[in-house]
Amino acid sequence: MTLSRGSVQAGEQAEAVCALDLTLLRGKARDLYAFAQTLSDLPIWLTGETLPMRGVRLALGQYDEDVTVQSALPFAGDMTVGKGWSQSVRAFLTVFLAAQPAAEHGSVDAVHEMRVAVRRLRTILKAFRPLFPKGALANEMSVFQQTGQFLGNVRDWDVFQTEILLAYVSGDIASEFVQLAGEKRVSALAEMRQRLTDPSITSTLLSLGQSTEDPAALFGAETADALLEDHAPVLLDRMARKVQHRGHHIGHLSDRQLHDVRKSLKGLRYSIESILPLYKGSRVETYMGHCKDLQDLFGRFNDAATAEALVRQAIKERPDLAEAGDAIVHMAHRERKKILKKLPKRWKVFSKDVPFWCQ
Repeated sequence: MTLSRGSVQAGEQAEAVCALDLTLLRGKARDLYAFAQTLSDLPIWLTGETLPMRGVRLALGQYDEDVTVQSALPFAGDMTVGKGWSQSVRAFLTVFLAAQPAAEHGSVDAVHEMRVAVRRLRTILKAFRPLFPKGALANEMSVFQQTGQFLGNVRDWDVFQTEILLAYVSGDIASEFVQLAGEKRVSALAEMRQRLTDPSITSTLLSLGQSTEDPAALFGAETADALLEDHAPVLLDRMARKVQHRGHHIGHLSDRQLHDVRKSLKGLRYSIESILPLYKGSRVETYMGHCKDLQDLFGRFNDAATAEALVRQAIKERPDLAEAGDAIVHMAHRERKKILKKLPKRWKVFSKDVPFWCQ
């Protein structure tokens, strides 16, 4: 264990640091995680940036934003439940921590990468939940839900500035809203930085990290050693049923209910992508195509709904933007109505397609 206090310097650039490094010299990584968790109540938090990385960043004057969120991992046919869990969770914990430094300094792409990593981690937890004891990792799921919310606040204003406004307005009107959105993003970013230092997030990351080193302690030895392909159909079917249940009578659902369908569909798609290498054939491509088509439509609906919500929020604080804001709300509402007309047909195509894992 090493405590580093002082500063990192690169040329004329310098930055104060206070870092605690834990290094495993011998023994098992799970024990290192266990020890680190005893420190998680202290005012310290995990970061994805090492001291050498800080030096490189200061020297170059920029953050490394080249972080890729993988959709499918290279699972083999003999992949066990334990190995599949460890490989998936470890991959997205790495993405979360790798993107964190750039996200904290305002990178739009890095914030998006962190948010997607959190979503995929939540999906993994939900997908594997039937295989581990009841109540296990419930706190971790709750922490990730909260983390996704404050990352989402930043991301919403990013999308508003870079995509939504471009689609609905232009000129001076757009610039007024861009300025306001920029101010809102600064506030949301400050909250994100503060929330990322919460001990509960560090504890959650360490807890999941420890589970990847000893999955048998979570699942039990028999389940951890079982083939993932033997359990995958049951796990996927559970998530698919949830989508079908929430989407029943889709033409008569409220905005809130449609949002729930969208979240469940995204979770199903993430789950499928995570274990996609276990399956092959044209039926897989067809089913995934239907998922993507439906999700794209839901995405457009969500963008329009987000536009309405954020503009209404802006008008409350800036009444002088009411006329322009009402025009945006009207266009967004019209876009939502168009999408709602297309939704039942797209849903019918998806819901009638027999899942490839059932064939």
